[in-house]
Amino acid sequence: MKTTFFSGLLIVTGLFACQPNPKTESSATSESTSQTASASFITLSAQEFASKSTSGTVIDVRTAGEVAQGKIADALEIDYYSSNFLDQVSQLPKDQELYLYCAVGARSEEAARLLVQQGYTKVYHLQGGIQGWSQEGMAVVR
Repeated sequence: MKTTFFSGLLIVTGLFACQPNPKTESSATSESTSQTASASFITLSAQEFASKSTSGTVIDVRTAGEVAQGKIADALEIDYYSSNFLDQVSQLPKDQELYLYCAVGARSEEAARLLVQQGYTKVYHLQGGIQGWSQEGMAVVR
């Protein structure tokens, strides 16, 4: 009984922890802006991400194990959980367009906030992560 309860609790907690922040969603359009004190990043649908990301750098912020399951073509792999995440990203110009994604969207949203705080001015985040990307029929490479 306890095992079933704790298993259910773990699943429910995991589902809610990985959901994108509803404050970044806009009812008027799928493209929305999340703001910090003085700067913001933009959340894009899979279709918007596909069409706009060709003008910038796509960054997969997942772990190497997750990336091995497939990624968006030509994406840089910079693990958000790695201790040198900011060191790796700092190699990119702060005014360059950066398109971030993760598994379901929560981690890349967190990474986008961090980059904006670091002074990056053109930061975009994929709503739903690579899972949403795949559900929309977009290509994934291994």
